[in-house]
Amino acid sequence: MRFQKFVSRTAYFRNSSMALLLLSFALLFSADILIFRVAIWKVPNESPWSSNHFYNFLYEYFTILQKPKVRPRVLLVGSSIAHYSLDREDLREEILKKSGKEVDLEFLSYAGMTPLDAFLVRKEILKLKPDLVLFPINFIDWRLHRAYVLQPTGKNETILDRELLLDALDYVEAPQARYIFPWETVLEFWNVLGAEKTAEYIVASAFGFYRYKDIYWKNLSSLYEHRFGRDTSYHGYNGEQIPERVTSLGWTGKVFSFYPKKYMGQKGFYIQVVPEILKDGILTIELKNSKGISQVFEFQSPGWKNIILKDEFYRNSVQEEAEISEKVEKWPLVTATLSSTWVPFYASEENKDWNYDLMGVRLQQTFGSVPPRSGMQYTREERSEDLRYINMGDREYESYFHFRLLSEPEKRPGIGYLRVLADSKKRISKEKFKPVLHFKYMDLFLKYLRSNQIPVILINNPENPVSLSWYVNSEWYRSHLDYLGQISGNGVLFLDWKDALRPQDFSDYHHFTFPGMRKMNEKYAGEILKFVE
Repeated sequence: MRFQKFVSRTAYFRNSSMALLLLSFALLFSADILIFRVAIWKVPNESPWSSNHFYNFLYEYFTILQKPKVRPRVLLVGSSIAHYSLDREDLREEILKKSGKEVDLEFLSYAGMTPLDAFLVRKEILKLKPDLVLFPINFIDWRLHRAYVLQPTGKNETILDRELLLDALDYVEAPQARYIFPWETVLEFWNVLGAEKTAEYIVASAFGFYRYKDIYWKNLSSLYEHRFGRDTSYHGYNGEQIPERVTSLGWTGKVFSFYPKKYMGQKGFYIQVVPEILKDGILTIELKNSKGISQVFEFQSPGWKNIILKDEFYRNSVQEEAEISEKVEKWPLVTATLSSTWVPFYASEENKDWNYDLMGVRLQQTFGSVPPRSGMQYTREERSEDLRYINMGDREYESYFHFRLLSEPEKRPGIGYLRVLADSKKRISKEKFKPVLHFKYMDLFLKYLRSNQIPVILINNPENPVSLSWYVNSEWYRSHLDYLGQISGNGVLFLDWKDALRPQDFSDYHHFTFPGMRKMNEKYAGEILKFVE
């Protein structure tokens, strides 16, 4: 009898423990879904343009997925080539001006997105119901340099696709496989991944906290910093556009202007003063508006400094005050004039850079933006480095190109990638074309969209004439264009625009400056119109 009771109690506790374990697992799984599959994509996205790439891609995807489709939808797909080349608002306006038609243009792009990546998200692209896919592509997107990294004495025409595939799915080289398409990677490549990597991707597919652990925190920490911090630690400026422009890192020139915001007279705003600007003594900054109101600040030491505007900057005539609402805050423009500047090339340590621009002070990330701007992750704004080359002649530009991108590699480990790309273009010009990994997956991607009646514009995007000259006349280059033409047709339009821009329209080998992008938008819009009219 006692034995039966013991057995009964043991079974009860065993069942209770199992039930508790199952309940705990269910709660954990539910919390994972609620937080990492829903909540983190609902909070405002205050990332600046061209940053936090994988989070922004997923955020944009979920946003588009929930949008009702009321107009023709064009998806702008690709790597940084896409979001350096295309501006949604410019394209919309150009299409509206030319045809009177409203078109929705949406980015589905992140830095480093390859044709293999596009193939792995093909079903997600289909869910967005595009009427047209625009895919600008260039040398970097084929990842041809990886063959020379993996086999320093090898060739693209001899390396095995399996080796390139494993490299393309490696977390260090391609973390997107875990963040964006882990399950698709398992389904497609389980037989080459190996047990450990397959298990990792399965876990990433099942649990959002593991899948997104390296990317979601950056946005949450930005949200906190924008509200409770100083906004002084950042990699991309996302504040108010000022008339004189700032660099992408928020550096002004000798003069910068802004419209005062109420908070600037209360808690103030922050600027960074670097040691280099103090080399000749005290830095003086004079703030002055059109009413003659002025305020002077002096700084003797480097660091982040707080500037609080005095009350006079917020005084207007009675009539003006009656017309101005607290919300709009249209007080007269304030111009800040610095007593000195500094040049990055002559700076030391973290301020050293290979350019001769005259720099002033650095503004905090969300300068002038209250509340902080959100939804800017695919909105590009003109920066001062975009204007660097406008008035240069070809010879001066080419000299600056080599100085900026390729000189003194022993002092600049960060340019290793650029030098590898340069070497790859020159080496591949001596090879025969072979459609290695990403060329094959571009073919498969196009076939999938074609089978689903989605037209595609595939563009061999413009390249800087300086780097293009290294291999444009080779058999390899001509053959690779022939291949892209062969896999096109039947709903896929291939365009070769390799030489559509001058050198001064590029910041490196493949990425347009802001003026270069504006030039090209009319050309892209003209091709889009052929499909949506």
